[in-house]
Amino acid sequence: MDRWHELPIAAGFGDEQAGRAARLLVDELAGLPFAAAGALVPVRPVVLADSVRAAVDSAALRLADLVRRVCWALTGDPAELARRTGLSLADLPLLNAGGTAHEIEYSGCNVRSDVLLSGGTPVFLECNFGAANADPVSTHHLRVAYRRLYGLEPGDGDPEPFRSRLEFYRRICAARDLPESVAIVGSMRESDIADARYFEAEARYLRAHGFDSAFVEPEFFDEPDRRYSIALKHFLSGPWQDAGIPLAGIARAHADTVFLASDSCLALSSKLVFAWLSEESVPLSEADRDFVRAHIPWTRRVEHGAVSFADREHDLLDLAVGQREAFVLKPIDSCAGQGVLIGRNTDPAEWAERLRTAAADRDSVLQQIVDADPLDMDFYDPAAGRVKRLPVTYVLGPYVVDGVNSGIFLRHTPGGNPMVVNHAQGASTNVVL
Repeated sequence: MDRWHELPIAAGFGDEQAGRAARLLVDELAGLPFAAAGALVPVRPVVLADSVRAAVDSAALRLADLVRRVCWALTGDPAELARRTGLSLADLPLLNAGGTAHEIEYSGCNVRSDVLLSGGTPVFLECNFGAANADPVSTHHLRVAYRRLYGLEPGDGDPEPFRSRLEFYRRICAARDLPESVAIVGSMRESDIADARYFEAEARYLRAHGFDSAFVEPEFFDEPDRRYSIALKHFLSGPWQDAGIPLAGIARAHADTVFLASDSCLALSSKLVFAWLSEESVPLSEADRDFVRAHIPWTRRVEHGAVSFADREHDLLDLAVGQREAFVLKPIDSCAGQGVLIGRNTDPAEWAERLRTAAADRDSVLQQIVDADPLDMDFYDPAAGRVKRLPVTYVLGPYVVDGVNSGIFLRHTPGGNPMVVNHAQGASTNVVL
C-alpha cells in the first residue's frame, strides 16, 4: 500500500522552483534552532496517505493515554514515580511546586512520540512528554513558508500545535474562571537559541486570537504582583538549574499560575516505561497488550539476567553482543539522541564495553531496531544548482495536546541507513500535511 502522497506541486518541480523554495525556507528559519542543517535544503513537506495518517493519529493518542495511565497507576506520589523511572530528584527542582494534583493533571498535556512506519504500521521508538521542544515552533514557521511557496492554505480543522494549545488554554481559563493570559517562559541564555522569535512566535499567535501573551524570562516571576493565568514552560528545569538560571520566582508563582507541563513529564518520558510495557511487567488489559505488541518494539532494561527474545531465553548481555546489529542502546533519560548507540553502526568492542557499563549502572535500555518503510525527499543542492530526490532516514513525531491530535512533525537525514535522526546530529525538521 502507498504510504506517502505527493504534493500537487511535485509534478514538474524543477531546479528553478526548488532554488526559490530553498532560499525562502533558509530565510524563514534563519537564527532558529531547527534551521536546515547542512548544504542540502529540503524544499517540500510530506503528505501521508489518509489511511496511514489516521493510523498514526489513533496510535499516538492511544500511546499517550496508555503511558499516563500506567505510570500514575503505579503510584500517586510524583517523587516515587521519578525514582521508579530512574530519575534523580536533584534534577527535578520544580517537582511538586504546584502540588500533587497539579503535578499529575499536567504531566501528560503535551506529548510528542517518535514513530516509524514499518509495513505501514506505526511503531513507536519512544514517547516524550513536556512543552520544551522546538517542534510546535518549527511547524508554525514551516507552514508560513510553505503557504507562501505553494499556496497551501490550512483548513479550519487542520491539526497544528499552536491552535490545539490555544484551545487547551481556553479550556483551562474557562474552568478556573481566569483571564485569558499566557506567558511563554524561556530564556535567551539557552546556548542554542539565537533569535527571540523562537519564544515569541506562540505569544504573537495567541495575541492575534485575543489572549494577553508575551515571552518572558524567568526573572519576570520574581515580582509578586506580575502574573499570567498560564505559563508554558519552554524549558527543562534541571538544565536551567545546572546553568544557574534562577527558578525561585517560578517555584513561588505556582501558587496562582498554571504551569505547563509539570516536571513529572520527565518521568513519563523515561525509556524505562517502554521496557515495562514491552515486558508486560505492569498491569495491562488484553487490549493494551495487543496494542503494545503491535506498536512498541522489544525493549528491556540493560542489566544482568535472562530475557525472552524471539521465543527463546537468553542472557541479556550475550544476546546484545551476539546480535549487535538487531539492537539500539539508549540511556534511560536521554534526549536529542544523546548517548544513543545503534548496534550495526558501532564498533563491536565499543558496543560490548558500553553494554557492560550500562549493565553495571542500570541506566539504559536495549531496544530492537525497527526497519522503516522507505521515504524519498526533494532537496535543493545550492552548489550544483539543482534539485535532488534522495532516500532519507526519518522519524515521524505525532503531537498530542490534552488528548487532541495536533499535527505530525518530521525529522529526516539524507541516507537510507538507520541512524540517530536529530537536529543536533544534522537532521532537518519538516512537517506532515
